[in-house]
Amino acid sequence: MVIVIGFAVGRDYLDTAVGLLCHRGNCTYWRGREMRQLGWFWMALALGLTGCAPEYRAVPLGTASSNYRAVDIVYFRSDAPRVSNPDLSAFVVSTDVPTVRAEVVGYKPGKARRPHRQRNLSLMIAWDQSSSLSETDPERKRFPAVEQLVRNLPDTARLGLVNFASLGASYADYDVCAPMGSSKARVLSELERLSGSPFSVHGTPLWNTLTRAILQMLANEPPDRERWVVLFTDGQNEIGVPTLSEADALQAAQQHKVRLVFVLLGNEQTISRYHEVRQTLEYLAHATGGAVVAVEQAQNLREAFGEVLDTLEYAPCYYVHVRLYETDASRQPEQVQVHLRVADGKERVVNVRW
Repeated sequence: MVIVIGFAVGRDYLDTAVGLLCHRGNCTYWRGREMRQLGWFWMALALGLTGCAPEYRAVPLGTASSNYRAVDIVYFRSDAPRVSNPDLSAFVVSTDVPTVRAEVVGYKPGKARRPHRQRNLSLMIAWDQSSSLSETDPERKRFPAVEQLVRNLPDTARLGLVNFASLGASYADYDVCAPMGSSKARVLSELERLSGSPFSVHGTPLWNTLTRAILQMLANEPPDRERWVVLFTDGQNEIGVPTLSEADALQAAQQHKVRLVFVLLGNEQTISRYHEVRQTLEYLAHATGGAVVAVEQAQNLREAFGEVLDTLEYAPCYYVHVRLYETDASRQPEQVQVHLRVADGKERVVNVRW
């Protein structure tokens, strides 16, 4: 029996996992050393997972020798944020049974539903009010776009809203428009108010806002809730005397388990050092399990915030194909614990029945 572990999605999104492999009862492995097609049927598999691991289903793929197994393991990219487009040598796999040898033979990038039992969100929107938006989004298309996102969030979500920099006459990093725990109605009302407000004259303090707003707004949220920041901006960190850096923002986010999602509006013509800015945002996002959604035109912001909603549900991952070999046929184990990590990333553990 050959076993493949696939991610249990819902809403007919099975193609994000094993469905990517299967068509009309046949399954094809990808990007491995060999290609195989095998018939399949469902069966139960007991799994033990460590860390923030997802739910799995088992998909038997035909028959195989009694001393051979194959599993596909979901490994989230946020568990190894410094790794991009790894080769097979970056995947380190082992087992807890001395006579069972493990080998990574292929992988495929994809997305899998974030591991959670219940959607308990604490989400802060950090909203750019800098004067450059008068040119990049003169029709203020950003407001109906983010309002649609807010309406589509779960009713149980605890929300907050800050704008940066302050709209006051004297400098402040940001204004708290709606404190954490606000309802969707409160946040929508404040967004409507901001849509008619003047622009800030104090620049774009990205790192000050991220760092300090996380500490003020999200650090004390209940521990059972997923913590998120959705930050919209059309520029880079620009402030007269910056006091905090992107490293400070990342430290605050990781310390308080906050995922960062950035919606970036602009291109090389509107943002100086655009590629460097985007690369920095992508590093922060990947390091926290978030994402960057970049668009060049304001007319695409509705789609961009739609992608944000998808990001709240699904995360980039690798589907890693692992083969297990029992070198001593006379001592077949009942269960094998498979350890997998990518480079110096976090380790995932899966218990596989033999």
